[in-house]
Amino acid sequence: MGKGKVFWGTIKQLLLFLVLSEGLLLVGTIVLVFHDAPIYKTREAMEEHFLHSDFIKWTIIIGYVLAIAVFIYKRYVKVSLGRLARMDRNTLWTAVGMAALISLGWMFTETSLMELGDVYSLFPEDVEKLNKIYGALDEGFLGFSIGAILGPIVEEITFRGILMRGMLKMRWHPWVAIVVSALIFALFHGTELQMFGTTIFGIIVGWLYWRTKSLLPCMIVHIVNNSFAFGIDKLFPNEDDFNLSTKVCLIFLAISIPLLVYGINWYRKKT
Repeated sequence: MGKGKVFWGTIKQLLLFLVLSEGLLLVGTIVLVFHDAPIYKTREAMEEHFLHSDFIKWTIIIGYVLAIAVFIYKRYVKVSLGRLARMDRNTLWTAVGMAALISLGWMFTETSLMELGDVYSLFPEDVEKLNKIYGALDEGFLGFSIGAILGPIVEEITFRGILMRGMLKMRWHPWVAIVVSALIFALFHGTELQMFGTTIFGIIVGWLYWRTKSLLPCMIVHIVNNSFAFGIDKLFPNEDDFNLSTKVCLIFLAISIPLLVYGINWYRKKT
């Protein structure tokens, strides 16, 4: 198959996935605006209503489930074990644990580096924006389903299963495909504050996808990462309660970096 055909096939899949996953949200947004705009007269009030609306959350969930189901049923993406299929059952469970270890290792590494560099204070508008979004998602099972489970699956299908896979099929160098898909993944998140963390995270899961030929460990890493982030937000609803001292950050780094390296090295040796 020629590179041009693969390129346009990848673009078509991305557009189809976007329509399936986000189309219902667009319709739901229009319905909500027309129905509730007379009640919430200011733009700020309407945005707040939108973020906390269960109706909107349901449209997101249904759209995500529809997109995932269609792409798996039609085999547009392969959610298989890949190289992990060569492992026995015990080793497979170890692979799950190592994926979780990589996720937690990076999460504490990133958090510690952000705290040590006082990065949050450099982007106050981004912090406020993200607090609004994640604050709304923290409100019960619907928000958790979107942010911690379905969202990671959708993003892995989009950026690794469609985009990066297309780059590899066009015979891009693996590291070019990994880095480019990670950068696009970071830009998708829309804030300067998240650029560093999401780029490195994208590189980690991109490498895992290339190494294992499977989306499953990528999904596990992403789900664990987001689920743990939701747990921290629940434990520390006031962000001021989660200020880490320099000593604590250095202790976290001394533990989390070796865990991250150990998990990655395990996959390097086993696959």
